[in-house]
Amino acid sequence: MNETLQDLMERRLREMGKRRGRGENISLREAYQRLLDSTNDRNAERVETGEEQLGPPPTYEVFRRIRNGHSRISDATASALATMLDVPIEDVYTAAKIRPRLGRFTLPTRADRLDDQQRQVVLSVIDAILQAGETSAEDEPKATRPRAISRSEAQEARRLRVIEQALPEGQAAYDEDDDPGDDDDPLNHP
Repeated sequence: MNETLQDLMERRLREMGKRRGRGENISLREAYQRLLDSTNDRNAERVETGEEQLGPPPTYEVFRRIRNGHSRISDATASALATMLDVPIEDVYTAAKIRPRLGRFTLPTRADRLDDQQRQVVLSVIDAILQAGETSAEDEPKATRPRAISRSEAQEARRLRVIEQALPEGQAAYDEDDDPGDDDDPLNHP
């Protein structure tokens, strides 16, 4: 089954509405309130046990954007969405096309000998591997996107085009061999 985050959200809102005896979806606001209530309950339990409280959940706007088609989510948002929709987090990861979590990754003991700089290299390799895995077929990697050019670069490109159009065919507007800074150019010396 190729269920997207939007499909998962719509299905669960419909199912949660039917469970309440309604023949319609529950609203996104009602589902979000469920998340807020759950977070408050868990924070109350943590206060009683002396544990650190959970941070605030993602905003309602995050879930509205997911419902409208946004599909790139963080782990915190995935967890909150699972709570809000009352589904296992694995279902959210599958719908978001995020690799499932395999548990804590621990480096071998011999890695304890790495200095801070080497540890940063290892972490950057891990980040690069994860980032490469997150790039979907529809997403174009940032490295291949054309960069925006400045106004002065655009003006220079237009100027060169005009000059090239005015020159006889086969002659370039600017030859690298005729670089004004070239020491072999007799006109370049006073």
